[in-house]
Order: sequence, then C-alpha cells, then structure tokens
Amino acid sequence: MKPKAVFKIAADLLMTLGLLFLMGYQFWGDAAHEWAGAGMFILFIAHHILNANWYKSILRGKYSSFSIFQLIVDFLVFLAMIGLMVSGIMLSSHVFAFLDIHGGMSFARLLHMAASHWGFVLMALHLGL
Repeated sequence: MKPKAVFKIAADLLMTLGLLFLMGYQFWGDAAHEWAGAGMFILFIAHHILNANWYKSILRGKYSSFSIFQLIVDFLVFLAMIGLMVSGIMLSSHVFAFLDIHGGMSFARLLHMAASHWGFVLMALHLGL
C-alpha cells in the first residue's frame, strides 16, 4: 500500500477515534476536550489536503441521485465541522485562551452543541456511505 493511502487511513481512523473521545466531554474535562479538538482541527485540515483530488473532480461527470445525496451529506458534515471549530475556538479557555475572545459566548455554546449533535449524525452517514 502506498504511503499516502496509509496516511489517509491513519488520519481517518484517528479522526473517528477523536470524535468518540470528544463526545465524552463530561468524562475528560475542559482541557482534554480542547486539546483533542485542536488535534481534530489539524486532522480535519490533513484530511482535506489528502483528499484534494475529490475537490478537483467534484464538477466532472454525471451525478446519480446517490452521488448527489453523498455530496449533500459531505457538504453538511463540512459545515458542521466548521461550526464546531469556530465555536470551539470562541469557547476556549485553555488552548486558544490567548485569543482573548469574550463576546458571543451564548451563541458559540448553542452553535457548538447543535453542530456537535448534527455532526455526529452526519458523520455516521458520511462514514457509512
């Protein structure tokens, strides 16, 4: 197996395990949750860089109804993850505390909770498809 393929599989596996870890926030506490979230942010970027060819082929070819469904799920997962990352940075009191963000905490908390719940469902679909 090519090194890129091994790295893609490793990144995907780490992201899956990371999401499960992040869902156990009440067991690990704030600091561990934030550091795992920061690691997930890095893995998210790596995942999209490693799958750059997918972006290049998005407008090529014909789409079946299944392909359209997959594309919609992928886009919604992307939006949920962006919402999680932005709100997580806003809520941070450990990893990103140096940013000194104070406004919009109630909105950030609401966004973080909604994006995490929808993201969990959408990620299950993304992995299953």
